Amino acid sequence: METTVNRKQIFKFGLYGFLKNLKFYEPYLIIFFRLSGLSYLQIGLLYSIREIIIYIFEVPSGVLADRYGKKTELVTCFIFYIFSFIVFFLGQDFYIYIIGMVLFGLGEAFRSGTHKAMIMSYLDKNDIKESKSQVYGKTRSYSLIGSTISSLAAIVLIFALPSISWLFLIAIIPYLLDLMLILSYPNYLNERQDTTFSFKGFIKENINSIKYVFKDKKVLRLLIGSSSYNAGFKSTKDYIQPLIVSATISYIIFSGLSTEDNTVIYIGVIYAIIYLFSSFASLNAHRFSEYFSKEKVISIMWLLSGITTLFLSFFTGNLYILIFTFLAIYVYLNIRKPLIIEKIGDTTNSDKRASVLSIESQFTSILIAIFAPILGYISDVFSIASMFTIVGLVMLTIYVLKIGFGRTYIKSK
Repeated sequence: METTVNRKQIFKFGLYGFLKNLKFYEPYLIIFFRLSGLSYLQIGLLYSIREIIIYIFEVPSGVLADRYGKKTELVTCFIFYIFSFIVFFLGQDFYIYIIGMVLFGLGEAFRSGTHKAMIMSYLDKNDIKESKSQVYGKTRSYSLIGSTISSLAAIVLIFALPSISWLFLIAIIPYLLDLMLILSYPNYLNERQDTTFSFKGFIKENINSIKYVFKDKKVLRLLIGSSSYNAGFKSTKDYIQPLIVSATISYIIFSGLSTEDNTVIYIGVIYAIIYLFSSFASLNAHRFSEYFSKEKVISIMWLLSGITTLFLSFFTGNLYILIFTFLAIYVYLNIRKPLIIEKIGDTTNSDKRASVLSIESQFTSILIAIFAPILGYISDVFSIASMFTIVGLVMLTIYVLKIGFGRTYIKSK
């Protein structure tokens, strides 16, 4: 009976990610902003604003989750998401989009780390023998399948709806379903430590969480490595959209449709392929630890990502290389992420997991807030290819420094 209950709850964890990733607008987000008349610098500033909001509220949200209830926090985050979608649907200029990004950033801050902490807590409480990376990889694969279906569904929706902005309105439906799904989780996963809110206790717990991370050097190194890699990925991933637009002009497969309509189809299909392969990578990430140490796999992804990104920068006009390189970069991320989440989970005290994972997301946010406008400016003034060249070189440099630091650390031990 327990096995059936466990399987049902793990399926719910996966379904949560599936519904959360039905963001129909995502493959066309930069195109949406460009059609609204925004420059790459303005788009970078919007990303930066979103990440600053995440940065400000990340640690407080993790503390709120640990002390006042994880389920409560996740319900709140979906309310923020839904209001942000309404703003993007109604908005028409940069300043209105700022409001949408602030609301979306609040949703991200209240969500990130919390659900992962709930999964780890469930595994611990029910003595489930599967590794955390295996279960997290499985649930993450559901998320990526959701992204695959979302990308394909978006193609149909764009042709059926009056404009791209309607994709935000349609995205509200799965987010409402996800909100109701969270309410169906077992109440003990709320793990509420306090029944009344104390501002003094809240501030004290925030400070204690930050102190905990900076005192534990192993946790700190893991968070810096995870956040810097995630920041590099998130700052560049959406640039696939304008690249596809420019690379597919000469590729007219559907002769009865316009160039723009063909591009819409290409983008949706390419994203679907990328997410499908990423789902497979996430599902099987734990297998790499059977042959190599987790630390080795996590580290080597810096090298592979740097080489791939640098290679892409020389062939941004080649559709086939564009597809291959972005596919590879997404696969690297989804092999790496379940492994490093398990490392963080195993290294962190169980009552600090949501806070620590929130700090990891906070580190990511501040890095994106700094670099997103810079990368946008480089893309405006020079080219997207130049931006990828710089990102690739930085990744390779980080890998070399990590190897050198790792050897120094081992010798000092």
